[in-house]
Amino acid sequence: MHAIIGDGLTAAAFFEYANAEHIDEFVIIGPNASQLGRGLAYASAPKGAAWEYAYLLNSPASDIDPDFKPWLEANWSAIEQKMTGRKPDWLGAAKGLIAKGDLSALNIPRQFFGDFLVERLQSVIRDYQAQGKSVRIVEDRAISITKDGAQYCINTDQGDIYLAHSIDIAPGGPKDQRMDGDESEFSAPTLFGNEERVIEHIKRGAEICCIGMNATMLDALRLCQSVLPGDEVRFSAISPRGVLPEPLIPDRPDLFIPELGTGHVTAISFLDNVKASLEDAKRNGFEQREVRAGYRAFFLEQGLAKFVPNSEEAKFVPRTLRHWLRGGTRDTILDFHRLMVDGVTDIAKGAVREIEPNDDGATIISVDDMGHIQRKKVGFVINCSGAGSSFEFDQLTNALIEDRVIDICQTSGGIEVGKNCTTNLDNVRFLSPATTIIGDEIMPMPLYDAHLLRSWVKRSNS
Repeated sequence: MHAIIGDGLTAAAFFEYANAEHIDEFVIIGPNASQLGRGLAYASAPKGAAWEYAYLLNSPASDIDPDFKPWLEANWSAIEQKMTGRKPDWLGAAKGLIAKGDLSALNIPRQFFGDFLVERLQSVIRDYQAQGKSVRIVEDRAISITKDGAQYCINTDQGDIYLAHSIDIAPGGPKDQRMDGDESEFSAPTLFGNEERVIEHIKRGAEICCIGMNATMLDALRLCQSVLPGDEVRFSAISPRGVLPEPLIPDRPDLFIPELGTGHVTAISFLDNVKASLEDAKRNGFEQREVRAGYRAFFLEQGLAKFVPNSEEAKFVPRTLRHWLRGGTRDTILDFHRLMVDGVTDIAKGAVREIEPNDDGATIISVDDMGHIQRKKVGFVINCSGAGSSFEFDQLTNALIEDRVIDICQTSGGIEVGKNCTTNLDNVRFLSPATTIIGDEIMPMPLYDAHLLRSWVKRSNS
């Protein structure tokens, strides 16, 4: 039996691309395994919730999966019907691209991409079953793995044990970092799962402030827009850089092709080369979407080693490059800028140290570049700061790290696995968005990208 642990896109890819010739039975173990592919990223909102279909893909649909475009075209009538009359007016914002028939350039609601993934995986399940293979779905959380002779015992949160001869482990990324005061009457440690609480404060006219300027912060703005008209929203965000992501706007059909020198002795030299390349791209009219997708394709083909041969130096690259190639949902970022002109949204720069609850809100205490303490009083705070430099993972991943089945690379700030995603256990593989080293390959860009994750799973199964 072959086990796949996880229920997100990476687990789905391990299942879809499995070398299944000698596998008679699959068992898929995950809290939402019956909706394999969705994970947390593409989960369904409760039916009728204000934020149903509100959260959008970070990238245009064409950057996510080549099979998504024909699915969109085949299902467009149903999508259009579901999105009609929703706040904010996603169809209205998209009308120019819709009129041109350019559906793959849209930032589609993430829930629809989840629908697409579930449909595709149901088809894969039927194909395997037609070949006489058994596929078992277990809605539970794996918490540990132990070796038992020629097989493994997978222990779950509900106290069950499943036996497997081989395992693919595909958990989510690291846990979000916590900070003092982020869970109170006027604060939440995360957006997801706390939407109803946040909506109560949106409706009372409170200023909603996010710590962090990333995809989750953009989701929080969409939530506000789903509840109140844009001119009634009060929304702000604070981060150490104080800069919004670049909107990923598809402006031209060609992608930027980097021209980089090989054999850089240091990461600094290479990054200087990349910086000049990025400036050249902007001069030639490329938007961040074409630059980011171009670099992604470039590094998938070329790798990083020939540009920075010293692996210890190469490990310093991803932490900087992730910020330079950062991008986000076009619709929401453009809305943020437009609303900022009207005084509806605002951004601040500062490293948050603490959230102090008050009688009718909370005070965010932060430090500026000069070390000065700043205090900002708001109505409700959402911790959207992400993982940061924290190495806290789910229980299973933490156990694998502790047992040295997989390793943490302190320099690149992520998980290290062997060639083809192998681990220090025979027939056990691991891949997550937090993976930064695969065999001799150092990831120049973080794997928080559906296309990159699927590409590396496909390579590991080739």
